[in-house]
Amino acid sequence: MLEKIRVYLEEHQLIETLHLKRPFTVTFLAQGEYNQNFLISDNENNYVFRLNYGSQLHLANQIKYEYQALKWLERTGRTPKVYYLDDGCQSFSQGLLIMEFLTGQPLDYRKDLSEAAQIFGQIHQQPLDEHAEEIFVKEKDTILFDRVMECQKLLEPVLISDVVPLHAKKQLANALEARQNNSSQQRFFVELDQWSINNTEVNSHNFIIGDKGFLIDWEKPVISHPVQDISQFLASTTTLWRSNLILSQAEKRHFLSRYLDETQAVRESFEEALRIYHPYLMLRALSWSAMAYDSYQKDTKKLKNQEIFKKVSAYLKEDFLRQALKEQIFE
Repeated sequence: MLEKIRVYLEEHQLIETLHLKRPFTVTFLAQGEYNQNFLISDNENNYVFRLNYGSQLHLANQIKYEYQALKWLERTGRTPKVYYLDDGCQSFSQGLLIMEFLTGQPLDYRKDLSEAAQIFGQIHQQPLDEHAEEIFVKEKDTILFDRVMECQKLLEPVLISDVVPLHAKKQLANALEARQNNSSQQRFFVELDQWSINNTEVNSHNFIIGDKGFLIDWEKPVISHPVQDISQFLASTTTLWRSNLILSQAEKRHFLSRYLDETQAVRESFEEALRIYHPYLMLRALSWSAMAYDSYQKDTKKLKNQEIFKKVSAYLKEDFLRQALKEQIFE
């Protein structure tokens, strides 16, 4: 693969376009569930070469969606710049893009909460223009309904699986029924009419913290109420994902205060939004985990990450599921 990327760069005159100096290197960088990333570097210029293997939003052209999102988000100053798109799938079976490589470390929940609040604030405050309305998936009137539909889709293979534990199937099915019966709360968000671009995948390793902080991995952004990002950022399933910790009530309140200062959002309505939305977020996170567990066990994943498999296995334990499905941000 490394040599194939090198040849691709040569054949498409990208060495000149990207101002790369010879000799340059191509090395493996990271792999998730739906993408592989490689680092192109000449020690002065550094880029991420990203191959896409699937779409969580079920889009026909996932890589173009991500490219357009990154282009729009450049105005925030908190996301990577993107330089190149190839969605023709000729040289590679996958769509690809080339974007800025940002230097820094993953977010540390113990010391970077204020920076995270600023990053979220500067992205969420960005006014939505006609172009944003045109390119982004919208959840303006359907934020809760969309979580229910998403969970139904994720749980289809889970509820008939012979590898997912029976207790997990029962707990998730019961939680899904409860969320279906409560979707009338959608009108709270419609009446608030407060919408922004949400990343929707805000674990600690999707932040790069250096001299300045950035939010990366814009695979599935949507127009929604900003509670979608904030709920996920503070959820136990997120903080445990890569950092193996759960934030204290004091830490969560500190973060939210900094975020509200940044955005000037009203605390009372935002905390009510968190209370309503968080059970839907938790069900979505756990439904995805169960789906991933099933696909790993049945060997149907194109890309595999053993750390992810270990984590989703832990999330399906009976006691963890019981606590997680009744979790609220503020107890």
